[in-house]
Amino acid sequence: MSTKPSLVKVGVIGSSHGIKGFIKLFTEGDTLLSAKAPLSCIVEDPRGNQTSIHIEEIKQNGNHFLLKLKGYETPETVVKYRGFSLLWKREELPQPKDGEIYTEDLVGLLALSKETNAPLAYIVTQVIDNPAHPILELKPTAGEGETVLIPFLNLFVGDWNLESKTIEIIHWEQWFEV
Repeated sequence: MSTKPSLVKVGVIGSSHGIKGFIKLFTEGDTLLSAKAPLSCIVEDPRGNQTSIHIEEIKQNGNHFLLKLKGYETPETVVKYRGFSLLWKREELPQPKDGEIYTEDLVGLLALSKETNAPLAYIVTQVIDNPAHPILELKPTAGEGETVLIPFLNLFVGDWNLESKTIEIIHWEQWFEV
């Protein structure tokens, strides 16, 4: 059994802010509102390499947060983390409210047709960040066939059930007509 903590992506680091070494963090949801600095967490580069960082200060600033990292005093030093994901230990995160989940919980769910409730032989393999909305990546469970990308919007995705590990896809056949 693995002793490695379960990590959840809570945001993506953007550009530097100001002259004192702050950096922008763009998040989905309000996870960081309850975070109190100083704290340690993990950042992950686009290749999957992880590094521990220490956050000295967190400030909300409009539609994003500003982070002050220990040991980084200028915009030039902190910019190395631009594009990195900020990961948090699941056990340190607030519990989701009713009807809410962390997007990582969708990975591994089996797709069902909303209209027929029939299994579609596709599984959610990834939730892709996108400025407009997350996108679900679905791959065939048998390993052969097309990868399908579906916007994670109520128009295209119905209910999900974490206990039965299923997610409803609305008008499934339209994704193959494109």
